[in-house]
Amino acid sequence: MFFIAVHRVQCYTCPMKIIEELAFAKLNLTLGILYKRQDGYHAIDTIMQTINLFDRVYIEKSRKVEVTVTGMTLPPNNTMVRAAELYQRETGCGARIRCEKRIPAEAGLGGGSADAAAVLRGLQRLHRMCDDQTLHRIALSVGADVPFCLVGGTCRCEGVGEVLTPFAIGTRLHFVLCKPDSGVSTGALFRSLPLPRPRVDTLKAMAALAKGDVEALALAMKNVLEPPAIDLVPEIGKLKQQLMDSGALAAQMTGSGSSVFGLFRSESDAMAALPLIDAPFKQVVHSM
Repeated sequence: MFFIAVHRVQCYTCPMKIIEELAFAKLNLTLGILYKRQDGYHAIDTIMQTINLFDRVYIEKSRKVEVTVTGMTLPPNNTMVRAAELYQRETGCGARIRCEKRIPAEAGLGGGSADAAAVLRGLQRLHRMCDDQTLHRIALSVGADVPFCLVGGTCRCEGVGEVLTPFAIGTRLHFVLCKPDSGVSTGALFRSLPLPRPRVDTLKAMAALAKGDVEALALAMKNVLEPPAIDLVPEIGKLKQQLMDSGALAAQMTGSGSSVFGLFRSESDAMAALPLIDAPFKQVVHSM
């Protein structure tokens, strides 16, 4: 929940506890590409699911925007910087931010989007100066997945990803998540993407999720970016086959890749499959 402020006030640096926010990764349980919009973006229809893989983001008041990162090298104009600067432009309030990275980059897991959303949530806890609509607008200005990462959980995401329909699922989902050494450039993938893409039955997947029917969900899972991504990074296809051979009900790439996840009936099945996967990054994760 966010707080609505009626008046803006000058922000001053003052002693205060450091705010900690967890920036959770996401999986795309389905991903359909509908068409290319006039603004150059692609209209999508996807189900995003928060999982228990996260970065830690620490935020405290400051007159300036300062961001430091451990665990990974990020560009100077990263999503956390952009989110904090847009918030500062709106409110006059800066922040000193430190992020401990664990979510792999170029993986389709939304790590940068999750970090930006965590910064915005933390700034709201510190300053309480934006209403929900303004925060959503800032989030979308940073990236298409950031509005979902503000909300989390399970959502159907349409438009470029900013039109959100949250819904409840009937059971906890268990996955083995893995990533090859190579990443996929989202820009390169979309530039070479042939259209139209096959249709995805989002409503069928939503119904299966609501009922907690993992077998039906497995049949409805589909990511139309997967075949062209495999052309760019063949290891994606190899990991997908390993997951299926290890007992996954379904396996597919998330987002624009290169991470691949397998859906399993139970946590014990996922744990048993983990040693069978040959990948530099692999982990059992769950829906949240």
